[in-house]
Amino acid sequence: MGGRAELLGLLRQLGRWRANPAWYGVALGVPLVVPGLALWAAVAAGAPVPGWEPADLLQVAGSIVVTIVIVGIFEELGWRGFLLPRLQRDYRALPAALIIGLAWFPWHLPELVSDPGQRPLTPFAVYIFSQLVLLAWLYNSTQASLPVVVLFHAAFNTFTKFFLADLQGSPYPYLVAWWVVAGAVAVLAVAAVAYAGSRDLVKGAPRPAH
Repeated sequence: MGGRAELLGLLRQLGRWRANPAWYGVALGVPLVVPGLALWAAVAAGAPVPGWEPADLLQVAGSIVVTIVIVGIFEELGWRGFLLPRLQRDYRALPAALIIGLAWFPWHLPELVSDPGQRPLTPFAVYIFSQLVLLAWLYNSTQASLPVVVLFHAAFNTFTKFFLADLQGSPYPYLVAWWVVAGAVAVLAVAAVAYAGSRDLVKGAPRPAH
């Protein structure tokens, strides 16, 4: 669609790393705090306190790097880099963000079917559609900086897996943890809409056209 110029424009979004450092703080901080709260809730619900080793920090860092590559190339380049700007030509930012969920949620179904215990379906669905709003807010607020969006997505995947991995043997606390994740992301999504507005999902500036 659009030929070589459109393709190059799409790929150039991966190089838009010059954003306010505060957005990188959001992209790393929110994915760290939310699963951390979920772990705390799970422990309060009866899960054992996990025991971590210093080497685990290296594992987390390596996982983020690998996930950035996978998420950046195979997901965010398509969902936010390609699809979101085109939907926003015809729709307000909020419905455009949520429409992506009609493809993004089924994208995860093979994993949900093959390992149903890893991500409980209902809270995961709430999480996915709420995260769509936050990702669109980040994308629009940074004038289409895919690196910020990729970092947010990769960090959320990595920290959620790290904090919740040892809880799968405790079904009730694990479900509690996932509902805390879903609920917290939903609250943040509502707050982002209230702050930035549903039309553009960006405060004080027009949303990016591309």
